[in-house]
Amino acid sequence: MTPDQLEMKSYKPRLWPLFPAAVTEGVVASLLQGVAIFLLLVLNKDPETSVMEALGTLQEQLFHPPFFVVLLACSGLSMILGGVGFGGVSARNRGCRISDRLGLSSPALSGAAWITLLIGSIPVLLVSVGAVALLEQFIKGDESILKLYENMTNGWAIVFIVSIGVLPGLGEELLFRGFIQRRLLQRFSPTVAIGITSFVFGLCHVTPHAIVLATIIGVWLGLMAYRTNSIWPGVFVHAFINSGWNVYQVGRYHWGIPTVPPAWFLVIGGLVTTAAFFLALRMLVMRQLPDSLGGVKINQWSEKFQVGNQIAA
Repeated sequence: MTPDQLEMKSYKPRLWPLFPAAVTEGVVASLLQGVAIFLLLVLNKDPETSVMEALGTLQEQLFHPPFFVVLLACSGLSMILGGVGFGGVSARNRGCRISDRLGLSSPALSGAAWITLLIGSIPVLLVSVGAVALLEQFIKGDESILKLYENMTNGWAIVFIVSIGVLPGLGEELLFRGFIQRRLLQRFSPTVAIGITSFVFGLCHVTPHAIVLATIIGVWLGLMAYRTNSIWPGVFVHAFINSGWNVYQVGRYHWGIPTVPPAWFLVIGGLVTTAAFFLALRMLVMRQLPDSLGGVKINQWSEKFQVGNQIAA
């Protein structure tokens, strides 16, 4: 084996740790949620009620705001810790900074650019909701989540809306667009890397309708992370989408927000958000691509692989 081939072999970014890490994070999140649910049931049960009887009320209790927020916290914090933990190990092994490995640098975006990205993400959400509505024509969706909105109080609504924006927004972007996608970009084309990441991101949402919704939104988040060389635009857009959608859902039940807005609002809102989407897309496409991701130049390994094959030939 030639020196160039030896260098190529040691330089090759490894893919196999990505998916066991994602599975491990999912298992840890599930265990944390299980422990939290058990403790909440035991602490909130009547003295005369046995533990088994309390467990029998689990399905009903899950859609009370305190329970749901605790589950969100367990899932979000486990993803944050998983992304930082796995990213730290990977950065140490590759000899780079964790901020480079996970895309934690702040992108050079103006205030207007940030607002454009946020507003321009609304059509992406609406397209994904439309895809879910189409899927419901063939597979009936689970409407049990509606009980959560029915049980919501104003105080818990604020806690819930903030939690469902901040925790998944940061945790999922660290794990998927930071830890997973940035490594895939070192081995594959952007289309393949973003596609695989979005699909895995979607699968982690379990139900068919949530998978479709998350996969479509994941492509947009992946594009932003790639073109800005940072997960922060995706973090803020992810939080904006999650919180905004749930403001609408809670508002339908408690704050007088109409299920179908007035026609004038739909027309003006559609024009503004569509224009913002195309402006955001143009801004992302026109940005200069980063030279490297996580200390490894994009496509450099594949170039070395081609050189290695030529040498071997």
